[in-house]
Amino acid sequence: MVSIKDVARSAGVSPQTVSNYLNNPGIVKASTRSLVAAAIDELGYTPNASARRLRTQRSNTIAIGIAPVSYSRVYDRFLHAIATEADAHNLRIILYKTDSKSDEIRQFESLTAGGDVDSFVLADTVHNDPRIPWLIEHKQAFVLFGRPWGESNMNDPTVPWVDVDGYAGIALMTQKLILTGHKRIGFIGWPGTSGTGDDRKAGWRDTLLAAKMASEQQLDALCVDALDDIAAGHAACLTLLERQPDLDAIVCVSDTLAAGAVMSLTASPTHNITVTGFDNTVSSQSFGFPTIDQPLTACAQEIVRIIQQQLDGAASHAQCSAVPAQTSAPVTHDASFHGAATVSPHSATTAAKSDSRHVLLTPALIWR
Repeated sequence: MVSIKDVARSAGVSPQTVSNYLNNPGIVKASTRSLVAAAIDELGYTPNASARRLRTQRSNTIAIGIAPVSYSRVYDRFLHAIATEADAHNLRIILYKTDSKSDEIRQFESLTAGGDVDSFVLADTVHNDPRIPWLIEHKQAFVLFGRPWGESNMNDPTVPWVDVDGYAGIALMTQKLILTGHKRIGFIGWPGTSGTGDDRKAGWRDTLLAAKMASEQQLDALCVDALDDIAAGHAACLTLLERQPDLDAIVCVSDTLAAGAVMSLTASPTHNITVTGFDNTVSSQSFGFPTIDQPLTACAQEIVRIIQQQLDGAASHAQCSAVPAQTSAPVTHDASFHGAATVSPHSATTAAKSDSRHVLLTPALIWR
């Protein structure tokens, strides 16, 4: 049976270095990690998970909930990204079912009681999310994929999060439409209170106002809400065109609604209208409409980085930048047209501040 000493001998390092690689890889130099990883692969070494758990009092396990219907069309891609990043850092993923927020809290109780999980990743964040106070009260580590909508302090150090700047993405798309000659730009969003949806809608709204393409009074007539499915997008597009027949572009809060809008326009070929989406899903690729691509790999990297800080007890000493190299430059929101979502390579902060526990990443515009 291969031991840590065998791996250390093969890699030319000490047994303690191998142990650090297995239990706390962040403190091992990248070049040394490569040597140890190569030795482990060559020898076929498998760490004893039970022994390591007893020694470190950690399970090295992240838990993520899955709903009967996916939270969004990008959630599967996000799960793959987070699983890939966790595997690269010797962390395991546990999936648990969640039919509601209260059901998810019951899952928290079960998983934490058995010591099965070190940290949770929460998606589908909502206003006044009940999961957050439960986890804080029970001193359980977690990271949000999304912002804590409705909280008075978005940068509360006890509520770490990673999110994509939907405001910036939609603002950039609206700017692109204006710069390509579009003058009457409508919007299809989500109904009710949606932090993510409201944030994206604000990007469209502020850009039109800054460009003096619409007045405050005109904006309400230029937008309509719909549930996030193709049929609803189809109906919403018809409603919007009935209200505003001179539209030459429609910005949609999601690719799903955009697909429905495109289908409704295909049935009425007299309209020459550009439709845009958000998420860069198969729908946008199949129909060929412009969209916004979320940097899911970078999101996963940042979430795992924060989790490692939690597990290492080093969150308060973190010096990492909040924007990884894979993303574009920080985004700042202001009132001018060209600055509605201005990419500034000289900015020292993101919209969420560079405190390493609150990370706002810039999406990419896909123009087709």
